Amino acid sequence: MINKFFLLWIFLFSLPAMSISQKISGNIHTEYSAAKKAQSRYFENWSDFALSKGGFRLGGRFAFHEPPASFSQQDTTWGLVQRFLNYQHGGLSITAGNFYGLLGRGLVLRSFDNRTLRWDSNIDGLKVDYRSQVVDAKILAGRPRKTRLNVAELKKKKPRAAGEKLPAIYGGEVKLKPIDLLHLGGTYLYTAGDKQHARGYSRASLFGKMNFDIASLYCEYAVLPYPASYHLSDGTALYFAGNLFLGDLNITGEFKSYKNFAFYDGLLNNPPTVTREHLFTLLNRHQLVQNANDEKGYLVEMNYPVAESGVATAGYCITRDSLQNTVYQEWYGQFEMDEFLGGEWLWAAGRQKEYMRSYLNFVANATYGITDYYSIKVILEHMHARDEATQPDRMYYDQLITIGLSRAPKWTLSFLGEHSTDQTVDEHYVPGQAKTKHFYWAGGQLDVNVYKNIDLSVFGGTRRQGKICIGGVCVVKPELQGVEVTLIGRF
Repeated sequence: MINKFFLLWIFLFSLPAMSISQKISGNIHTEYSAAKKAQSRYFENWSDFALSKGGFRLGGRFAFHEPPASFSQQDTTWGLVQRFLNYQHGGLSITAGNFYGLLGRGLVLRSFDNRTLRWDSNIDGLKVDYRSQVVDAKILAGRPRKTRLNVAELKKKKPRAAGEKLPAIYGGEVKLKPIDLLHLGGTYLYTAGDKQHARGYSRASLFGKMNFDIASLYCEYAVLPYPASYHLSDGTALYFAGNLFLGDLNITGEFKSYKNFAFYDGLLNNPPTVTREHLFTLLNRHQLVQNANDEKGYLVEMNYPVAESGVATAGYCITRDSLQNTVYQEWYGQFEMDEFLGGEWLWAAGRQKEYMRSYLNFVANATYGITDYYSIKVILEHMHARDEATQPDRMYYDQLITIGLSRAPKWTLSFLGEHSTDQTVDEHYVPGQAKTKHFYWAGGQLDVNVYKNIDLSVFGGTRRQGKICIGGVCVVKPELQGVEVTLIGRF
């Protein structure tokens, strides 16, 4: 497998030299882990290439996953997993083969690829997009890739080039833009019958957007008729988003109401979560896991410049179920200063709450320039947790520090350490244990840019098991004890 991988790197990077009248581009993304525990070992590679000439673009993806990461939505795979032919002329774009798609804001369809989550729900078929000054339109047809495999399928360990496919879908979107002030449109998607729904079913939405000098508004309402919702009533989804600009003050608001609206385990629609997504590790570890069958909530966020080089941000969001239980709630505040004590600073605090659990977070982030090329960055994160779901009055705290030295734009050397008193990380944990234990993880990471088009990242040490969430989709990455390498090349 590794020999095949290196041959592929050599072949793809030699393609531009062989090109005369065509333009060849692409990238190779490889991740490899050599760890103490088997569940943390993996070798995965995505190799994308594209050949362009005139309005045509021919491309594909080779994949080598043997074994894939334990949190991946696929089993062992190698070979050509995607191929497409695209033609563009003016406002017209036609794609035949594998593609990703978004209808509206994702209530009806959101097909996407995220390698951090190992999430790939591409569609194999035909997509046509058309854009003009007064109307935008798209139509699509194809079979989505099934990204979740059951336990029996994972045990077979048989290679699949493209993964299993879901029933065929057909649909599209039309947006009318008679004036800049007002946009109106709708989406529609039909799923062919399968073993559970012999007749097939459809879902659709209507949306509108208004643009003003001081505000912008967007609203979309979607329906999912019974029995497609897998419930005894029709599924509905309402989403609203707005922005208000009052001088230097910016206010953002979102609202959601989803009822019986999850289908195919949320792989295809994945509507907006109406929560703030965090880049800091501890704040991101306890994000909302989306349940489009029963969610209602809103988000309000505002930011305002303070002093000459500072910006303050404050936000609040809450999600409840139909029984008015608080599924997720967060208060968040952040203050950034570009010039403070000779460096760039960011302070943040947030309180996250879910059923019988609450988390109080604090973050301090400072970056200092040592010379014109060298800089140092320090991130301190602290989380105090109360967990009454597993044991009454159970409290613990997590602390994480990241220290990085950078030589722009060549390399960054970082130290990452975490300390926790969370007893559940101990495999011998017994509820009710009185003695407090301390757990530590530490490692070093080197990020290097080679010849401007190759990025190498090497991590060595130990890293705690943790949940990562993006757009309401969450995975749990296992604890790492060993070495993890990421290599990305662009040509």
